[in-house]
Amino acid sequence: MLTNDSQGVYRQDKHGRLFGWKKGSISHAGPSKEMDWYGTAGFGGQTTAGMRANDADSMIGNAIMYDAVNGKILTVGGAPNYQDSYATANTHIITIGNPETIPTVTMINSMAYARAFTNGVVLPDGVVLPDGVVLPDGIVFITGGHAYAVPFTDTTAVMYAELWSPATQKFTVLDPMAIPRTYHSWALLLLDGTVINGGGGLCGDCTTNHYGCRILQSCIPVQLERKPDHETGDQIGVCSEGDCRCQIIAVMNTSVTSFSLMRYGSVTHTVDTDQRRIALTPGVSGLTVPSDSGIALPGCCSYSILQAHPVLLRRS
Repeated sequence: MLTNDSQGVYRQDKHGRLFGWKKGSISHAGPSKEMDWYGTAGFGGQTTAGMRANDADSMIGNAIMYDAVNGKILTVGGAPNYQDSYATANTHIITIGNPETIPTVTMINSMAYARAFTNGVVLPDGVVLPDGVVLPDGIVFITGGHAYAVPFTDTTAVMYAELWSPATQKFTVLDPMAIPRTYHSWALLLLDGTVINGGGGLCGDCTTNHYGCRILQSCIPVQLERKPDHETGDQIGVCSEGDCRCQIIAVMNTSVTSFSLMRYGSVTHTVDTDQRRIALTPGVSGLTVPSDSGIALPGCCSYSILQAHPVLLRRS
């Protein structure tokens, strides 16, 4: 689990990317370049899970489980050392299967910006990009971070957010934000499909403390009366008022294309391995939630119902 951080053991074990999984197992996806399986039965156990392809240690990067049913984890960015180190834009998909087996790791298209101390949030499907392209399941929103990792500063802050599509495995750069979101910042998905992003700094009386937060809007038509010029938010999508107005449609009409559970996240130092997207399968008698508690991890979830247009019909 330890990285080869230049500050030694004080930093080497920071911010593990740990995902609860099948049969009481835990997948360790980083930040060290070597991955692991941990067992919780009896006195516990540890088994190597191989290397994260050719990636180096990626301290203060991020990992997001965007497709829990298929064991898909997206890893982004990070740096070889916790501080005074250049970040990378490296991106990988880790596919975990049965516990104590070697995951499949695929290096894919990099982010547009190298990032350390970056936040990642998995979204329900149906996001519309500024160019009007409709993205499918498990979109991941990446925001904030540094190009050169130095805690308690806004130097080299990355102001542009990005959206990642599992279908194309590519990133799209969005409009810039007004406030840097770096060390100690956080981001969470809200019930209406928007993302709340805030914080940064927390260094006493220094000039880089950011106590507020903003609502980051994507162009998702929702059932709530909220227009794209929401007074509290940065706008990350460009669309007309008519496109984004509330559309109320019968939940079970034939245009509904997908259902998912979105497990609530909790963030510390930009790491949020509590969040996960769990696709639901519709059947004659209703929706089927995976019976394996390692996939449908216990905890608080919301559900999303979307149609092909796309319209976010309901989240609650």
